[in-house]
Amino acid sequence: MELQLELLPYHYYNTLGFDPELIDYIDHVDDAIVLEKIAPLYKDGGRPPVDPRVCFRMHYLYFTRPEISSFRELVRQLNEPKNQAWRNFIGVPNIEKVPVHSCLSNFRAKVSAELFYAILFDLITQALKWKDFLSPMLTGIDSRPVWANVNGYKHKRCDCSDQSHCNCKKTYSDPDATIGVQRNKANQNKFFIGYRKHSIVCPSPKGPLVLFSIILPNDTADGKVMLPLIEMMQKIEGLKVDYLVADLGYFDADDQKEALLKHDVAVVTEIKKNTIIPQHCSSEGRPECEQGHMLVFDGFDKDTYTAWFRGDDKDCSACPLQGLCDKQFGYDFKENPFFYGPVPQDSELQAHMLKFRKQVELAFAQESNQLTSVMKHKKLPVRTTKRVEKWFILRDAFRLIERMIRHIRATALPPNHVANIKRLQEIQMEQLSLPLAV
Repeated sequence: MELQLELLPYHYYNTLGFDPELIDYIDHVDDAIVLEKIAPLYKDGGRPPVDPRVCFRMHYLYFTRPEISSFRELVRQLNEPKNQAWRNFIGVPNIEKVPVHSCLSNFRAKVSAELFYAILFDLITQALKWKDFLSPMLTGIDSRPVWANVNGYKHKRCDCSDQSHCNCKKTYSDPDATIGVQRNKANQNKFFIGYRKHSIVCPSPKGPLVLFSIILPNDTADGKVMLPLIEMMQKIEGLKVDYLVADLGYFDADDQKEALLKHDVAVVTEIKKNTIIPQHCSSEGRPECEQGHMLVFDGFDKDTYTAWFRGDDKDCSACPLQGLCDKQFGYDFKENPFFYGPVPQDSELQAHMLKFRKQVELAFAQESNQLTSVMKHKKLPVRTTKRVEKWFILRDAFRLIERMIRHIRATALPPNHVANIKRLQEIQMEQLSLPLAV
């Protein structure tokens, strides 16, 4: 009895591979900054190191391909003959030269978070140059919980011979993880173990997009994070934020003063219920004249930091004090930034900005609810603050690249762009399947 093997066609293994998304990445996204920042970390001499762009693009595959559950699985699939497109993308066409999974761990360990931020900021600068993509004039700031990769309760993890009498502290399997409180939601525990991710979010045609984030312990108040995030925004070339909308967690008079006076960023928030409202303002925080008529916002002078209001013509025409009233009222921002800022309380402009803040919360909810293979059960695949921070920098960078590719397809590339690439693939496969001429 003859042994018959069911083999795939020869061209299935020999084709160069056509992946439209990866082709668009190579053609429209410039990641030369990766080589520029990371190559100096390697010493001269000895065996040549793996090109940093290879490791960077391997991480892109890991974060954007749902069928890849781990870095070991990524390397295994890269070693399969059929995934020639992936090998061409990372710049290693030869299967024998595909890096092992430990190279990726060494890559993340060698590169500091500052260098990863520099790479992310360069990608943001590229995105800002694209027409009708990012609109950073109005930007949001918010935070969300991040579940740590922990198993069970706290234990002593020291090397002491008698752990029952030593003074070592008990920790989780992730030593930097702490207990935090999240908002009350259906079918969810009020408490969680992990970190808190504070992000700057920018509008885009496809919804809010996280530009960058920082990871901090759960006990860090939101108000203490706003100014450091604003200072980080100043490092991004071409990024000019005029208004930063935030929730009441960032409600602080001194921080709002410093944000506008030092960084030229107006922070927009609502007012708390226990906030002391000036006597000449309504319960919603809008200034009123002596007769109790609502004043109309007339602009903000950044030279003197004065908010100007004027009387409404409908009310002034019948007012008994119209001959004695100046009809112009100026209030110093430094005196009370909550009510005398560039965006007045209870105005249509503030309502529009607060509506965007709710969209930011919705984007966070969608992100946290993605039970993908990368974040199974919402838990992080890495431990300790240092590794978690790097992991999220890469995640934000690759999500930005994905959104850039979608935008360039919708605005600049022809509608049949993907179909043309698929057709080229079919033509090459047909040519490879033809018998060789004798």
